[in-house]
Amino acid sequence: MNERLHIIIMDEKGKMLKLPLETKRLITYLISASVAIVILVTSSLFSYSLFTNNRSLDKKLAELQSKVDSSDEVISEIQQKATTELNELNLQIASLRMDKAEQQAAFKEEKELLISTAVSELEERSVLIETIMHNIGVKVPAPKSSKGSQNSGGPFIEANPGIQDELLYKADKYTKLIKQIPLGSPGTGPITSRFGARQDPFNGKRSVHEGLDFRGKTGDKIYATANGVIKRAFTNGSYGKYVEIDHLNGYTTSFAHMHSFVVRKGDRVQRGQLIGLVGNTGRSTGPHLHYEVKYRGKPVNPIKYIQIANLLKPIEAKRPLVKATKSKIVVK
Repeated sequence: MNERLHIIIMDEKGKMLKLPLETKRLITYLISASVAIVILVTSSLFSYSLFTNNRSLDKKLAELQSKVDSSDEVISEIQQKATTELNELNLQIASLRMDKAEQQAAFKEEKELLISTAVSELEERSVLIETIMHNIGVKVPAPKSSKGSQNSGGPFIEANPGIQDELLYKADKYTKLIKQIPLGSPGTGPITSRFGARQDPFNGKRSVHEGLDFRGKTGDKIYATANGVIKRAFTNGSYGKYVEIDHLNGYTTSFAHMHSFVVRKGDRVQRGQLIGLVGNTGRSTGPHLHYEVKYRGKPVNPIKYIQIANLLKPIEAKRPLVKATKSKIVVK
């Protein structure tokens, strides 16, 4: 049985309005209204949530945009700073290159001046030494040329030797020769008997003195006057304790009446090296050194070799040391 409900609506004047409704239909309406309300509320809540999320996203987007704008400003500042620093570095590099070019030019000029000075000094010394060696009769051998033509070849390139090559050749030869020529004094004492004719100190007769006598004290040092090899070192009769040096170029030097010697046969010595001490051995009237220079077995006056060494001293004192090699000149 279908029940009916009556809804009565009365206004202020007493009029009534009756709305008959079936219970089943009313329940249907109520359920429909409830569903509609639930849907409406759910939609409202979802819309509100979306609205809230949108506002949050807008805020975050605004913050991100602000950070991006700030980052762009920082990047722009960094780029400007980097550009400024790069320009400064380029200026510094240009300045350094200019300084380097100026230094290279200065070094080149200085090098050319040093080489020019070295060549000039070498030429001056070569002329002086050549003159001196000519005066004592020493000749510089000509450069050796290769005669063999087998097992060789290659294109022909004409040689164009400059003055430096010639000077270097001379310097090499002069250096080797001078080291083996007995220059300078073997000691420091004064000369008491010269080379040549003299009156014998023991019997008073006229005699020939083949060397120089240097007065000294027992124990005074005696030095080699050139490079060479000890040929003799022994007690030699009237010469007393005696040392002879072969300079391997025709020259020999002898040292007599020594107190003792510190070298032995076969030793190699250099100019200025200690070889013994002044003494009074053999046929001697007092402590002194008898010094002889021979060339190819013939006695020569040692005094001119001592004087030549004295001529060279001012040149060595006022000039820079010039070292000659086969390929270049080095000024120290």
